[in-house]
Amino acid sequence: MSKERHYEGNPQKNSPALGATVAYLGINGLLALLHGSQGCSTFIRLQLNRHFKEPIPLNSTALLEDTAIFGGWEHLKKGIAKAIDKFQPGIIGVMSTGLTETFGDDLQSALQELRQERPDLKNFPVVLSRTPDYVGSMQEGYLETVLSLLATLSPSASQKNGLNTNPNQSSLSFTALDPSFPSTQPAIALFPGIHLTPGDVGELKDIVSLFGFRPIVVPDVSTSLDGHTELEPAPVVQGGTTPTDILQLPKCQAAFSFGLSMKKVGAYFQKKYEIPHINIPSLTGLKATDNFVLALADVAQKPIPAKLRQQRSQLLDFFADYHDQIGGKQIAVALETDLLYTLGTALQEVGAKVSVALGATEHGFKEFPSSIPVQMGDLEDLEDLAGGSHLIIANSNGRQTAAALHLPHLRAGLPVFDRAGENLKVWIGYRGSRQFLVDTLNTMAG
Repeated sequence: MSKERHYEGNPQKNSPALGATVAYLGINGLLALLHGSQGCSTFIRLQLNRHFKEPIPLNSTALLEDTAIFGGWEHLKKGIAKAIDKFQPGIIGVMSTGLTETFGDDLQSALQELRQERPDLKNFPVVLSRTPDYVGSMQEGYLETVLSLLATLSPSASQKNGLNTNPNQSSLSFTALDPSFPSTQPAIALFPGIHLTPGDVGELKDIVSLFGFRPIVVPDVSTSLDGHTELEPAPVVQGGTTPTDILQLPKCQAAFSFGLSMKKVGAYFQKKYEIPHINIPSLTGLKATDNFVLALADVAQKPIPAKLRQQRSQLLDFFADYHDQIGGKQIAVALETDLLYTLGTALQEVGAKVSVALGATEHGFKEFPSSIPVQMGDLEDLEDLAGGSHLIIANSNGRQTAAALHLPHLRAGLPVFDRAGENLKVWIGYRGSRQFLVDTLNTMAG
């Protein structure tokens, strides 16, 4: 750092509970319930509504001042019960906050007591995710919630064989669904990180489908936050991964996780079901996409489809046409770690220099190449360090820094609220990698 500070002057990180909300928004029929004050849920809805331009179905236990002393145990029980009775969701997803974690609310014990008081809710699936504001950023909250979703909703190995050794297993409420959902198409499990947009996830599913696989994505924001028209607002998620899909996870041929942080999710899935897992740190750039496509071809035992070969050729031609315009450019990047790694390595591949690389948290820093000067920092650090760069890549909150330094600013990450179509953006795969470079060059050109 250019100077020592003992405060965050302009934070770039978001609340872990916001990341948890995004994960829950990828599960069809789920009602998200934030265990905290109403102001916390309002702020999360505001951030996500501005970013996705969609109504965000998020409820709150609406804690008040007295709960800071006596705890919010009863509020949580009443919140879960009321949400089920009033809105009749298929699943409840609860996330904690700094307030409830500080005074030590035990989410699991509160849920168990509710089930004792309401036997009719004994088998209703409730996912609990601990996401205090003071631990990590939205990336860590998202990761924690995806792990909780898999632990709570995925059928166990015994259920896979038609047995059930755990009477409290939440997925019992799915018994009305047929676990032998008919499909002759082999399935692949995909665990995208929060750095992938709904457009990215849709592109990922298309790539996997070209190899003849049926993708099962957890969570799947490509059909819930993709900007489709809803006839009327609903209190539960419309679109996303279905319970039927979740029951099929143990039957997948392989699993892929995307992003450095999501390696932990893939490892958990592999250990639980003994299904091979491959982590793909990045899906942007020629080499990164090659690694994924070759891994898919190996799993499928099929040649690479002609459509992907054509897209790769188009990306290579773009390299040849514009390498002199992007090579040597100094680019400052401030993003959540997974997206920072993805875009930073893609820029280096075409000869650009990442002059500044600021992550919101330190998770995954050891995986960065030594040529990327990654460090943890906020947007005030970005203003201190980015002078002399040709471009800034950051979310919309980086616009003040870009204006102060008179630099062009390419929006990425979350939130982006001053550009249209952020949820439709595709920057992964061969096609998306070319679009990322097009956007980079056009932004620098003004």
